[in-house]
Amino acid sequence: MRTSNQLLICLLLSIAAPLSAVRPQALMPERHRAFFENYCLDCHDGETRKGSVDLESLPFDLGTLPAAELWQKVLNSLNSGEMPPRKKTQPPAIEKAAFLEDLSKQVVVARKLLGDSGGVITMRRLNRREYVHTMRELLGVEVDAANLPSDSNAGGFDTSGASLFFSSDQFEQYLRIARLALDEVIVGDSRPKKIRIRTQSEIRANQFVGSRHRRLKKSWDRAQQWRASDKPPTAFGFIDADRVKFEEGQYRDQTPGFAHYLSLPETRTGIVLCKLQAGAILDVAEFPAKAAPGRYRIRARVGRLDSANRDRAFLEYGTVGPQAQTGEMDVLGCREITGSVSEPQTIQVEFDLSSSGSRSFALRERQPNIRSAARSDYRNARQQKNPFPDPVFWVDWIEIEGPMIEDWPPVAHRELFFKGPDAVNNDQYAREIIARFAKRAFRTKKPRASFIASLMALYRTRLNLGETFEEALKEPLSVILSATGFLYLREPGADQSRNLKSEELAVRLSYLLWSAPPDQRLRTLAKRGELTDAKVLRGETDRLLDSPKSWNFISGFAHQWLDMERLDFFQFNYRQYGEFDDSVKKAARNEIYHTIDTILRERLRVTDLLAADYVVINDLLADYYGIGGVAGEQFRRVSLPRRSARGGLLGMAAVHAMGSDGERTSPVERGAWILRKLLHDPPPPAPPNVPQLSRLDGQLLSARAMQQAHMEEPQCAQCHRKIDPLGFGLENFNAVGQWRTEEVIAISDRRGRSVRRKSLPIEAGGAMSDGTGFKDFFELREQIAGHSAAFSRGFTEALIEYGLGRPYGFSDQNLADQIIRHAASKQNQMREYLHALVQSPQFRIK
Repeated sequence: MRTSNQLLICLLLSIAAPLSAVRPQALMPERHRAFFENYCLDCHDGETRKGSVDLESLPFDLGTLPAAELWQKVLNSLNSGEMPPRKKTQPPAIEKAAFLEDLSKQVVVARKLLGDSGGVITMRRLNRREYVHTMRELLGVEVDAANLPSDSNAGGFDTSGASLFFSSDQFEQYLRIARLALDEVIVGDSRPKKIRIRTQSEIRANQFVGSRHRRLKKSWDRAQQWRASDKPPTAFGFIDADRVKFEEGQYRDQTPGFAHYLSLPETRTGIVLCKLQAGAILDVAEFPAKAAPGRYRIRARVGRLDSANRDRAFLEYGTVGPQAQTGEMDVLGCREITGSVSEPQTIQVEFDLSSSGSRSFALRERQPNIRSAARSDYRNARQQKNPFPDPVFWVDWIEIEGPMIEDWPPVAHRELFFKGPDAVNNDQYAREIIARFAKRAFRTKKPRASFIASLMALYRTRLNLGETFEEALKEPLSVILSATGFLYLREPGADQSRNLKSEELAVRLSYLLWSAPPDQRLRTLAKRGELTDAKVLRGETDRLLDSPKSWNFISGFAHQWLDMERLDFFQFNYRQYGEFDDSVKKAARNEIYHTIDTILRERLRVTDLLAADYVVINDLLADYYGIGGVAGEQFRRVSLPRRSARGGLLGMAAVHAMGSDGERTSPVERGAWILRKLLHDPPPPAPPNVPQLSRLDGQLLSARAMQQAHMEEPQCAQCHRKIDPLGFGLENFNAVGQWRTEEVIAISDRRGRSVRRKSLPIEAGGAMSDGTGFKDFFELREQIAGHSAAFSRGFTEALIEYGLGRPYGFSDQNLADQIIRHAASKQNQMREYLHALVQSPQFRIK
């Protein structure tokens, strides 16, 4: 009878609503009830309730929060091995693994169901990226947002309103940034003086090396005088005899390098960039304290030494911060140097000097950006009886020119003081300036008259304190840039959903594709009401995607969608992976962004991210990958030969570096990333207290052997048998994404020196979770590319979450289906996914 009633209920449900709208359930299979009875209820039945836990009445439906939370505790206890207690009967490994696998899956389903937002788009503030881009659009100024509230949103995007809070104590941070920005924008009548400074590199370098050499020689001479006397060390300026030994050691270690440097003929006309005991030598050009913020051209005349190896042809440039150790810098980029000392080349870069940023611009041989790496190279050279490691570059001079100003006053200044220099500076003009700026800053919200009145009172107060008209306006304008009308994208007060007004739609579109406010054309179309026309909206979507500003969407979305923050989790071991320095890491990160940019601009398929016969790289990455015929730092599309390991995300160094710990590959992390990002089949969260395999410490085992040991633990096996084979399939790529045929395993001492080493052949074969086998990486990539539907769905769900500013939920299923169908009808072009989202009713609803 009960079975008949259940069928009737199902039938009624199917009549009442389409099958696609039936809410899925999180249900533990009834076959596992015996597991509870055999191994749990002795202690956790309705009567005993040990630990206040009653599992006898626990429903097998995880559809309520109390039930789901208790099931999560069961999962944690079983995964950790805490339950059943060791003195109790233990379930067979196979039975336990099957129970854990089903429970893990249902917990994931329950989390998704119970976390469903119901399709509500939350009011939210501008995240850091959007704030920086918005300030740039409004004022033409780059601001430092490092100290603003965190946008962290575990597992989500920084566009999610639920994580973008604002508190009163943060008002001062926004106010301070606004004041600094307005100091750059509101300027006087006189144009900043253009400077052109050429630094002759050898002057300061020779002074530094010479003074160090002389100091060590004097100290050495005093030490020898002491040794020839019967006086105490203090009589010769030393604290004690140990200090004497130290100074003598410094002399023996460093003076050969200093003497050799000064003997090089190239140092008479320039600086030789080398590595000494203190670290790498930089060629630094200092901006004068009075240099105005703005864009500068920096030129340098550089040549490669005749003795330098050709594989060390890249020169890095960047800035030196106050906390940097000797030889370290913030790397901005690098250039391949083909010129020689006899026929040097002049390189040129553009640099934006800000009022709060570093004023030290530097050049350096490309290398790991850590002082200890340069010092290690120096020590190795000294052990080989060389004065210092072989240098690569000679720099004749560095020249700074700027600021490069086309118009004065700046555009932002003219937009603020829109009546021009002949305007009458009175209260009426001040009110117009404040109201006009507030309207622009607030985007779709008209500032209240009371708000403008309070800003005018603030302006008059500053004026009465003796400030000029322009200076008195800075404080009220700063308040505008700290107000919720500016900082928030979703204004409060709309209790029920409604269609977006045309101006609101313009804002939502521009912040999706530019992470910045609408430009004049978009605002004009919105004001006319034309943006709600589907054809016009599609045209504007294309225009925004074709703009360089769409880089803000590409980098912001891809970084979070692909979990690229892992690139910065670890300090990569420079002894093992010296080539994976900051320049290569930066290029590897940009390879992902430029590939997506190419797919969007050239209207290519989203599935090119799974497998492609091309890469999008520059000269540095081409050198890193061993691809010839690529010159220049700009990224471009390069065709690949058949059977190339590159092409698609799985051929990119950044992806493999993210799947490592900085020293060894992590098949688990790589396999889990494939499941999450490429196969749309995320594994359950790792248990909080996975058993440690301390018995394997000190053994020279391959990554595969290490992970197979986890399979011996039932609480580990149920996940690892699905994750690990995928990670093993990527083992031909080392921890920094370079191809290998052997895994070199090493055990190091406390100083990082290898004391035991072993080479093992790579075993990349395995099987997908459905049992389909693959013998190597190439077959694995083919298998993954065959799951393009799953990849497209995962991409679509991420795009919905990013674009609508809230977690993807049950109510978005139909929207995802519509987007996927539309894109499939357009050859699966990535651009069409965005068009379908923008054209959807959900994107137009507030």
